[in-house]
Amino acid sequence: MKSIHIGNKIIGDCHPVYVIAEIGINHNGDVSLAKEMVAAAWESGADAVKIQTFITEKFLHPSHPGFNYDINAELPHEKELEIWDFAGQNGINLFSTPEEFLSLEFIKKQKPVLIKIAAMDFNYKELVQKSASLEIPIILSSGMSTMEEVLRTVRWVEEAGNNDYIVLHCVSCYPSLPESCNLSAIQTMKKILNCPVGFSDHTEGIHIPLAAVALGANIIEKHFTIDRKLPGPDQKCSVDPVDLKILVSNIRDIECAMGHGRKEPAPEELEPRRYKRRGIYAASNLKSGTVLEKENVLFYAPSTEGSCVTDWPYIGGRRLKGDIAKMHPISLKDVY
Repeated sequence: MKSIHIGNKIIGDCHPVYVIAEIGINHNGDVSLAKEMVAAAWESGADAVKIQTFITEKFLHPSHPGFNYDINAELPHEKELEIWDFAGQNGINLFSTPEEFLSLEFIKKQKPVLIKIAAMDFNYKELVQKSASLEIPIILSSGMSTMEEVLRTVRWVEEAGNNDYIVLHCVSCYPSLPESCNLSAIQTMKKILNCPVGFSDHTEGIHIPLAAVALGANIIEKHFTIDRKLPGPDQKCSVDPVDLKILVSNIRDIECAMGHGRKEPAPEELEPRRYKRRGIYAASNLKSGTVLEKENVLFYAPSTEGSCVTDWPYIGGRRLKGDIAKMHPISLKDVY
């Protein structure tokens, strides 16, 4: 599977999971709150922090159920620029999702190291291709999509000359139910697409994205807030700074636990392997020349060098070279 470089990070198998804190519009149109969230997400261990850039009247019809909320949460570009400047001054990796072409041009001027297409625009060829033409890594959220649609959108990105794409498995419900998540699709998509695949999580809690990591997700995107009691549709499925720190820490533990894939004892198992496994012991005082049969021996732990239950096929039926006291181990060197 190919790997993708985002800044100084490598995204792909055998590399650390890339964690995105998705603020989206959890700031409710408050620039100060947005900057506080960006800083808190970065300090909590996110590899990147994402917002959404949009002019509501240019992408939502007034009849859309989210129109009024988005209007109220909308940040004019000149206000959003404060967030970008804040991130730049503090070394924070900020990027965004454009919802229309004016916002795409605004994002382009900020020179982010990546960009994302939202699930709602996964089938919008022109926006996908113009975003891909920025020639930076592009993340594609595949919520509500079939595998055929995923392949089509990936093709559009490649046609735009961009091969640095990452596809996120996603369920576009807020919050999503665990039974809707279909995490096995992550492995399916990785096999078919041969590119990094992640999971954009909208469930409550952190257990589902952790399962996604165990199933091979290369990116985890999780909505982020500083207070789940704030108004807004995404707060309920968001993590706060404490939970984001726990999520990141648990992801790193899982990465360590995944290991190299070879079935062999862990280094710290070598000593327990000796004393927890069975050796061969004399069941009574045995004289030199005794032919060893099962009634002569006991298979007790611990084993010793040359005296392990797996050595019995090579010891049984042979004669002792010398006397062996009761409960003393019998090894290969004791028989002929």
